[in-house]
Amino acid sequence: MAVEDRLHKYKKRYLKYSIKKSKSHRLVIIFSGVDASPGSCRMSYYSLKDKIDANVVHIMDDIGTHGCYLLSVAGDFQIRNVVLSLLQDLQKELEVNKDDIYFIGTSKGGTSAIAYSLIFGGGKVLAGEPQILLGDFIYSEKWEQLEQFRSLGYVMTGRVSPEIDRHTLNKYMDDIISRYGAAYSGQMVILSGEKTGYLARHVSPFMSAVESAQMSKISVKVLDIDSHDQIVDVFLDECEHIFETFE
Repeated sequence: MAVEDRLHKYKKRYLKYSIKKSKSHRLVIIFSGVDASPGSCRMSYYSLKDKIDANVVHIMDDIGTHGCYLLSVAGDFQIRNVVLSLLQDLQKELEVNKDDIYFIGTSKGGTSAIAYSLIFGGGKVLAGEPQILLGDFIYSEKWEQLEQFRSLGYVMTGRVSPEIDRHTLNKYMDDIISRYGAAYSGQMVILSGEKTGYLARHVSPFMSAVESAQMSKISVKVLDIDSHDQIVDVFLDECEHIFETFE
């Protein structure tokens, strides 16, 4: 079926997304990673719409030159209500059950997938090497050398200040888990490499937080990959049988 490009409006705020409808009872939502080209903010894994037997939605994170994880804009969290409104409208339009909604993505997109499954209250997540401690990621040792890190920090908090915002950004995901974890009914599979550093720096702290929140059905697949960009091929392979993964 044809792909539609749409604009979702919620209280004078907007989100761009594309949708490929099918006769499937499933909905797959793909969140975007960081695009290294300033201002392009393309939709990640756009070809998956033709390979997954489901209704497929790509949400564009084009706020600022490199996005904002769809979590905050200048310290304002209202973008979360815009995304939640879109998810609720899509569920109603496509008449899908919460358990048949899949939130997927890698890197920044994996973070957003986890966050919005939690905020939505369920569904299934396939996340490849998500960033969990956002302050540590954005304000890493080389942040001053890479424009995308300065942009992410500026758009999300309204300033570029690691001294002030590293801790604040690190708490984003922990606060989401604390607020929504107790009522969460979904499942998550997280893909992470040990040699990439993501397992120790991001995934292990996430698993500790979800254990404290007494969340179940969260699993980690440890991968034999050497660099973060190698998550792409593994993620695409997992998407080939994503529905069987959660059976």
